[in-house]
Amino acid sequence: MKRCFMSFCFLFNAEEKKVSPCCVAVSRAAVDEPIIDFKFQAKSLPCVRAIIFVTAEKQYCIDPRQSWAREKINELVQRRKNSTMTPTSVSPRLTATISQYSTDSN
Repeated sequence: MKRCFMSFCFLFNAEEKKVSPCCVAVSRAAVDEPIIDFKFQAKSLPCVRAIIFVTAEKQYCIDPRQSWAREKINELVQRRKNSTMTPTSVSPRLTATISQYSTDSN
């Protein structure tokens, strides 16, 4: 099975004196490790347009036109929404109110 590898180019900005990695090539292969985050990279030569999927071990430069990649982004965005909307603790009064509305709608 083909593995996708992260290709980096290090750009040097003389004013800021910082080194910035970027994707200079992309893969179409699916990432088989659990993806924990992603970021978009715009085209700015030598960097190419890419989705950067982040796993616990690596970062992968992926072709943004891949349908599996777009589906994975939607899944990660939904997971973020659910985790920010999920209360850490629910009071008994709130639970009773929620139960009342769920039984009234039947």
